Amino acid sequence: MDIDFMEEQNNIDNHEHVPNASPTIASASFDIYGVAVLDASEQLKAQMELVASEHYFNSFAEDDASIKSTNYDTDCVMDYSSEFTTHEIFKSREAMIQWTRNVGKKNGIMVVIKRSEVGRDGRLTVEETSILVDMSKNMVRPKDILVTLKKKDSFNVSTMKSIYNARQRYEVIEMAGRSQMQQLLSKLSEHNYIEWHMCYDNTDIVKDLFWAHPKSIELLRSFPSVLLMDYTYKVNKYHLPLFDIIGVTSTDMTFNVAYTYLSSEWEDSYTWALDRLRGLMDNDFLPRVIVTDRELALMNAIEKIFPRANHFLCRWHISRNIMANCKKLFAANDKWEKFIMSWNLLVLSSNEIEFIDHFKTMQRDFASFPAVMEYVTNTWLNNYKERFVSAWTDKIMHFGNLTTNRVEISHSRLKKYLSTSQGNFETSWAKIHNLLELQHTDIKASFEKSLTVVQHQFKPTEFKHIRGFISITALNITLSELKRAISIGVDRSACGCVIRQTHGLPCAHEIAEYKRECQPIPLERIDLHWKKLDLVAVTQKQKVELSCQPEFELIANRFNESSIEIQLDILKKLKEIANPGCTFLLDPEVKTRTRGRPSIKVDTSTRRDPSAFEKSLSGQESCLLNVKSNSVTTAKSKAEVNKSTPVKSITFIDEFPVGLQSYIHHIKDVVADGNCGFRAIADLIGLGEDGWVQVRKDLLNELYSHLDDYGKLYGPERVNELIHILSYYENWPASSDRWMTMPDMGHLIASCYNVVLFHLSSVQYLTFLPLRSEPVHILSPRNIALGYVFGNHFVEV
Repeated sequence: MDIDFMEEQNNIDNHEHVPNASPTIASASFDIYGVAVLDASEQLKAQMELVASEHYFNSFAEDDASIKSTNYDTDCVMDYSSEFTTHEIFKSREAMIQWTRNVGKKNGIMVVIKRSEVGRDGRLTVEETSILVDMSKNMVRPKDILVTLKKKDSFNVSTMKSIYNARQRYEVIEMAGRSQMQQLLSKLSEHNYIEWHMCYDNTDIVKDLFWAHPKSIELLRSFPSVLLMDYTYKVNKYHLPLFDIIGVTSTDMTFNVAYTYLSSEWEDSYTWALDRLRGLMDNDFLPRVIVTDRELALMNAIEKIFPRANHFLCRWHISRNIMANCKKLFAANDKWEKFIMSWNLLVLSSNEIEFIDHFKTMQRDFASFPAVMEYVTNTWLNNYKERFVSAWTDKIMHFGNLTTNRVEISHSRLKKYLSTSQGNFETSWAKIHNLLELQHTDIKASFEKSLTVVQHQFKPTEFKHIRGFISITALNITLSELKRAISIGVDRSACGCVIRQTHGLPCAHEIAEYKRECQPIPLERIDLHWKKLDLVAVTQKQKVELSCQPEFELIANRFNESSIEIQLDILKKLKEIANPGCTFLLDPEVKTRTRGRPSIKVDTSTRRDPSAFEKSLSGQESCLLNVKSNSVTTAKSKAEVNKSTPVKSITFIDEFPVGLQSYIHHIKDVVADGNCGFRAIADLIGLGEDGWVQVRKDLLNELYSHLDDYGKLYGPERVNELIHILSYYENWPASSDRWMTMPDMGHLIASCYNVVLFHLSSVQYLTFLPLRSEPVHILSPRNIALGYVFGNHFVEV
């Protein structure tokens, strides 16, 4: 708490005024424990100038006998530091203030509280800030960070607000004035990620985005045999589905190969994502098995990119779809349960003959349910039985992966980390990166455990040659087959050899033969997948000397032969390759449901959208309609935001000077939603009023592209304010801090679109010329005019 000490003036009635008297102010700071320390200004040098008179002090003597009448020269300077210094610990804030006032009264000084804060100023020390940053990077919640800081320092009086403010300051420093996409690509480059992106035609707006952690790529090349793929929703504010690609290690642990945000679930989008994945893999080691849901577009893309892979369909999703479509057709629950049991027996048929027998039995038992039999036959069995029935899948090495449950678990873990569905690419990446780092650490630990830990059950001589050389998961499967060998013996037909075919491990009859010959299980009979306990790539290629010189020569030739527009585009792309942090890429537009009245509450939940079978049960279908509001209804919205006079289109002409009115032949209103200035510019340059988002992004691009120039023109602080104004793309009325401002926006508009901009209002008339271009020809000028009316609304003029 800072307290000012001001000498009271003799302006009381019937008292003589002291010439040249003025209040004398010094400041004292008191900490939370009430220790007062004088903190006078530098100019006073810890001294208090007193202008007083005998009459002044006599007025105080009536109330306090301790103050005696004394004559002081008006130029006398007294030091009261000792009076207001104490090491007493007060029981309360009020007690401290009362003591201060008593001391002031005793010395003839009025005490005024300049400002007051409970406790310290809330700012963290350098060490505490460092701890906060490290814990934030490791996904520690703010409340847990606060608890940690208070445990380290018992005198810490920080609050949750202090933690959030410190995190916000760190994030602002990290951004360093860069856009979200610039920050993202800078971070991806810093951590050596592989990144690919696609943009919408003729724009810099990101359409599809693919990234893969370098360790994830090493894992992919070490364990390429089985991949699982599925997508999830509600993981970003752009409402883009996240296509997740999962791999499986020798220790039966899941790893995320790559994350891909797709603008659509169409075949070309999946093909693009899988082609990026294919580029990360070795030509000699491609996936043997890919497991997905029955997503036809994805299935077609897999057939194109990985034609030699065995494509399985998730058994769990098939069961859920059958439940959604068939259970309602059974009146009795016991009949439904009998059907499900029959279906499971059919799916687990060990060979084709057994499958045919089970299918005939099902047809006979459920002949009275033709709709059910038609669904399972035509939808699943006729076309896809080879992709999920054991009679066919047991002939392929899939290491036990017949469902996409691993992907579902991965999505659940990811959404727990994200905690909100309103994050952007950059904030999502930061959390995903931490998740991947922990994942890779756990996988390395599982490798070490398999190499060094010898469990009691693996000490028999049968495991002598494989113990410590294959994963514990493989040892456990082999142990189960060892127990089967006791009853099966060397009978191959009784064994079935399923483990040998699906896992690449010794089956029961093989182990029985080794035992009969008193031989341990040989290491060479184990599939290479289970012997991989490191991240060294499967293939050992000779080092190839690479050079980019031929490509540079091709680029140089094309550059020299191209028009200036193409040259600029080439330079722009080369700059992005050389320095990803300077990218011109823009975030996708935030997709919002525009049907009906917009909801004030934003859904931040990451809870997944209904699956296909859940949608069929609920019968709900999504429908997005584009509804354009008119200026009459939305003008009220903006007026409510600004709490100022609403716009009345019929009086627009009166808002301009009388001398100009005869030259104005047309005024066009736009939607008054806080984006009116950008809507007007969009319409004037031919994008249409709904192109206001593009205008914001174009102007932001203009600002970032010539940051140094605009920094000199406006100053760094104003540039940051302009970035804040322009970085708004929500389909919701913008608050006043996001509105277009003049005159600074005028330079951006004129330079970005190479136009002459006239800005007209009742108080100023401005003309803006492009800052970088040849002079606009006087015979064919590109002129646009913007009007500002009622102090809160832009229109086209």
